[in-house]
Amino acid sequence: MATLATELVPLYEELAEPELIECWSKATFRRPEKGRLTASPVGLKRGPAVKLVETVGKREETRNVALADWPGELRDLLDEPLLGIDVVGVNGDWHARQTKKGRWLVSRGKPSASRTRGGLPEHDRRAHYPLEPGDPEVARLFALTGATPDKQRQVQHYVELLRPLPIWSGEGPLRVVDAGCGKAYMSLALYLYARRRGREVDLVGVDSNPEVVDRVRTIAQELGYDGARFETKTILEYTRAREEEPVDLLVSLHACDTATDEAIAAGVRLGAEAIVLAPCCQHECLVQINHAIEQRGAGAWRPVVEHGILRARLADLITDSLRSSALEALGYRAEAIEFVAAEHTTKNLMIRAVKRPSNRSHEQRALREYHELADTWGIKPTLEGLVDLDGRDARAQPA
Repeated sequence: MATLATELVPLYEELAEPELIECWSKATFRRPEKGRLTASPVGLKRGPAVKLVETVGKREETRNVALADWPGELRDLLDEPLLGIDVVGVNGDWHARQTKKGRWLVSRGKPSASRTRGGLPEHDRRAHYPLEPGDPEVARLFALTGATPDKQRQVQHYVELLRPLPIWSGEGPLRVVDAGCGKAYMSLALYLYARRRGREVDLVGVDSNPEVVDRVRTIAQELGYDGARFETKTILEYTRAREEEPVDLLVSLHACDTATDEAIAAGVRLGAEAIVLAPCCQHECLVQINHAIEQRGAGAWRPVVEHGILRARLADLITDSLRSSALEALGYRAEAIEFVAAEHTTKNLMIRAVKRPSNRSHEQRALREYHELADTWGIKPTLEGLVDLDGRDARAQPA
């Protein structure tokens, strides 16, 4: 069996995982040597299954695959010659196409389907949550952390966005670092979700506020999360002390301004297989953009930057675009997605990055794009002083 292309791993995980069967309604595989094939989840008397409809000449052939056999069937499909794949999903539609050189280009857009499972009677359809609200342990988690209904929805969506990561398929304890953990709503929920999937968890929450750390440590103890510990340190202090301890996942949610850069550097230096960030308060970039405009003028961008609110949003976009390009240059596949609905907060962007096999040409292109964007606006982010971008050796620089 051929090795699955790294770009297709998140798509495969979402389609193959039985727990995620309610999260998509149709997958279309465009095959150059055979007819088009569509897959749809269905509910049969003998249990959930996936219906495959294959176009053969002018007719269609249909067969059902038991849910337990679907991952293997899907893997066989992905090993066939393909032109592209299109998936209609609850949390976003997937689109993948293969270039003439055999490289997969994968993107994810807004969902075009309702939150229902295809082929099931209406009374069988229900909202799907990664953490079942009726579970007593889930209810206790939300009660002890003081999560409001809005916060609970955010936590559920957060875990949903992390479910496609390839880290879940490993063995042994899942090693997670929450950089700038705050009240740790998200990482404690992630801890419970991992245990529900049968994985032990080694969670470390790091925050510079000792009162917050003491409170979260107490909550974790009351919940009986023996694998969770919390330390009063800055992100850089923790990284310097633990760089010989690689991690599977580094998360950092709403770490303010350059703390997100520190989190990226921590994830890279600790060799994290996945890095998930929700940036906040990109003040550093805004200051540098203001200085560049004073020195150079705004040119064609004047209609944007003459408005304070638009200039601030531009700074947000440039900062997070640079971070995404930096992660690509450092050997990750990065994507920017919506974290929470815009009506709750304008800080609703998530950067989700997964380590990929070494691809020097791709990394060099990402690095060129990074420098071109930074030079256009006269920006030198803190991140450049924390990782060796040009050398791409992922080692933190002296503070």
